[in-house]
Amino acid sequence: MARRTTAYNLIAENLRDRILSGALPPGEQLPPERALCEDFGSSRITIRRAVQILEEESLVRRSQGRGTFVIASPSRKIPILAEEFAASVARHAPKMTRLLDAWEWQMANAEVATRLNSCSVDRVLFARRFDMLGEKPVAMDEVWMLGRHADKLVEADLARLDFLERWQHVQRIEFSYSAQSVEAVSAAAPITEFLRVAPGEPLLKATEIIHLNTERPAALFVSHFRHEYFRLTATVQLAHRR
Repeated sequence: MARRTTAYNLIAENLRDRILSGALPPGEQLPPERALCEDFGSSRITIRRAVQILEEESLVRRSQGRGTFVIASPSRKIPILAEEFAASVARHAPKMTRLLDAWEWQMANAEVATRLNSCSVDRVLFARRFDMLGEKPVAMDEVWMLGRHADKLVEADLARLDFLERWQHVQRIEFSYSAQSVEAVSAAAPITEFLRVAPGEPLLKATEIIHLNTERPAALFVSHFRHEYFRLTATVQLAHRR
């Protein structure tokens, strides 16, 4: 399902299109806030949120006391916070939709059973989903969920971009943390067909295990992202909490 497009998303989209089309060339200064407020009929808060989105996408940079400038060779990438995928998409790609390609109940194979600390006779719910921008698949994931934690899910649930939130609500479960690894890989079959990319094309691959508040694993996610559309970001707490 598509996310609701907010005023700041619409303004960000307008400015983004102007940057990527060259109408606002590299090094060009964005109009000041007052001018943008007048152009878009919006408040300063809305304009600042829109410009912040472009800054997070590495399209503009702010210079203290001078203004905001288009960066050299701008190339948009959607920043995805692994633990906040739905929120990231809502902010940076509200027009993204999710297509459920396949879903079925199956017995866990040896790899899935090992990763989920289960046994091969455990039933899992498998799903394959594509994230779409228009008609173009830009990411996909394959998910294996332990049956006892997924038996109330229906097809419409699996196709939601806010799936993790929906899953917890439907199953009355609570997640504690996810363990994730990210690596650069070369596209190979069948991913090349799924994402419509050439063999050898660089992709981002994320492997994630979702843990319940009991600390037991509940699901394995294996996701592939087209490198030209995404960058994965993380915030690491360095200071000790008292």
